[in-house]
Amino acid sequence: MRNKKGNDQAREKDWEYCRKILPLVSRTFALNIGQLEGDIFKTVLLGYLLFRIADTFEDTIYQDEKEKIADLSDFSEIFKGDKDLPHRLKLYESLKFRWKENSDEKDLIENGHIVLRCYFDIQDTYRRIIDPLIVETSEGMAKFQKRKLQSNKKIFQLADIKELEDYCYYVAGIVGKMLTEVFCQRESIEEKRSELENFRVHFGIALQLINVVKDYRKDIARGWCYIPVTLTEKYHIEINKIEPLSLKQIQGIIKEMIPPIITYLDSTLRYIKLLPLTERSIRVFCIIPFILGYRTLVKIVQIEGNKLTREEVAVIMKQSDAYAKSNGSLEEDYLKIRECYLSELE
Repeated sequence: MRNKKGNDQAREKDWEYCRKILPLVSRTFALNIGQLEGDIFKTVLLGYLLFRIADTFEDTIYQDEKEKIADLSDFSEIFKGDKDLPHRLKLYESLKFRWKENSDEKDLIENGHIVLRCYFDIQDTYRRIIDPLIVETSEGMAKFQKRKLQSNKKIFQLADIKELEDYCYYVAGIVGKMLTEVFCQRESIEEKRSELENFRVHFGIALQLINVVKDYRKDIARGWCYIPVTLTEKYHIEINKIEPLSLKQIQGIIKEMIPPIITYLDSTLRYIKLLPLTERSIRVFCIIPFILGYRTLVKIVQIEGNKLTREEVAVIMKQSDAYAKSNGSLEEDYLKIRECYLSELE
């Protein structure tokens, strides 16, 4: 009896770590993941943290491309072949010590074994969904690291919008595949599966494209330019001298990036409208980042910075709860924003 109690306490401590690290590695996703309930909450929390570990291997500035490729390959191996927990923990052990850094993301890497332990608390059904997608995202990220390595350039730049969309699929669109499969474990959503699958990767791609426009200066500082060559050449931008850009160049980047973003946001609205009104927590989960995304886009378009204030986020949280009850209200808000601020740039 004592052992069982001890095990339960240890397990709860593991789950507490996962819940506490989430807002430290992503304030945005902590807002909407916290809206979910029960098994779906646990599954999406763990799925997100595992994707975030892969992202951290890709994003770290403390390793070169060869090391990142090795990390992503080794991480991918953990999720192949339906391995048991001890086998996965053994494979993960060496990944924890590959670079020194003081950050919340590094803390997550160091404690990835805790995430894996919790991963074996959820149903096998959910692991069968997540395993191959972690493999796909890790190998996709490694593919782009290999391209940079082979280019032998200090700053690696994507060629065109198509290549940018491919990259966004691997780092964000795949998350939409995971979410849709998890949500479809609910009978009311399973009925909409075939329609949801038409738009499932578009949500993540939309948000990632917004991040590309928002953060391109930071990305260049770490050796990546996700704004494609076709755009920088059109506006005579030399990426080695990207600061300061002229107002015309900044507006040019925004103008070129808006049409694909709007296309994916339109698909996101369709996805949300397919979710039954009875599935409130799942709808709120999807609505929060959707509104955050298109409201952030307005700031970018108006060149008013690229971050929403805490007050603006608080309002969006209230709106999201209301819009979960009404597709019409959500659509009206989005289309109003689209028409007022974004349509002239399409």
